[in-house]
Amino acid sequence: MTGTTELAIVYLALIGLIGAYVYRLMSRLADVESRLEAAENAVSSEESD
Repeated sequence: MTGTTELAIVYLALIGLIGAYVYRLMSRLADVESRLEAAENAVSSEESD
């Protein structure tokens, strides 16, 4: 393989790794957001009692 081909392969792998990292980060953020919403709902229902 030429240097350009190797560079292109590594570049595509890096883009894939960054994409996987961002996907995982966004899914964790959604999970944290749903947990926070549940905690807020629990606190607000306790306050209204």
